[in-house]
Amino acid sequence: MVKRPIHRLSKDGPIPEYDELAEESIITIRTESKTVVRLLASPFDLGDLAQGHITCEGRGIVEKIIVEDNDVIITGNVQPRPSEDLLTAACGACTTGDISVPSNLVSNSIKLDSDLQSMMACMRQNQPWFKATGGMHAAALFDENGDLLIVREDVGRHNAVDKVIGAGIRNNISSRIMGLSGRIGWELVAKAVRADVELVIAVGAISSAAEHLARTTGITLVGFATSETPSVVGPLSRIIDKP
Repeated sequence: MVKRPIHRLSKDGPIPEYDELAEESIITIRTESKTVVRLLASPFDLGDLAQGHITCEGRGIVEKIIVEDNDVIITGNVQPRPSEDLLTAACGACTTGDISVPSNLVSNSIKLDSDLQSMMACMRQNQPWFKATGGMHAAALFDENGDLLIVREDVGRHNAVDKVIGAGIRNNISSRIMGLSGRIGWELVAKAVRADVELVIAVGAISSAAEHLARTTGITLVGFATSETPSVVGPLSRIIDKP
């Protein structure tokens, strides 16, 4: 985060002060010889971002990662995006490049034994960047008991998912349950499916495209998870004993 001058509006008129803003930078993921992708993202946990982005977009295998400021140099068998294709923090599928629609079925191996509201509350309590700026999305990994394993934050919700999946891979954290601080859109379900996540639990709503992809791939989505009446798409067996 960075401090910047603002005016705070109040009943007494505008008051000049400094505020903590969520930092957003151009991040370049590249090999030694060519650019793989350029992203607008929060400039931290960049090794996790690179690992997760390549995995969640189905663009190859990463063998080694070196972070140099806002450049991430990777080694491995990786497919670059089209040249000059910049993904913004708000962008998932909005790109001039190809859009890969996952066609695989996710595994069917987990059964959650936990309260959804408690899980989301725990995730919220572990979002320091959001607390400081109010401008960060979060993604988290949980175990089948609902215990929080790891959280990552970013100005872009797509980047937050990439970061937490990448962090899980790099730290040998095995989880097929992911929590999200916002809504569930198509692009986030696609990332989850490519990473073989079986259950996505979110504070916000489920989009129609996400619903369709979930039914195609066998993933379970839970929207409005902090409410008394969450909405579920896909197999119920991962969250309750009987359909």
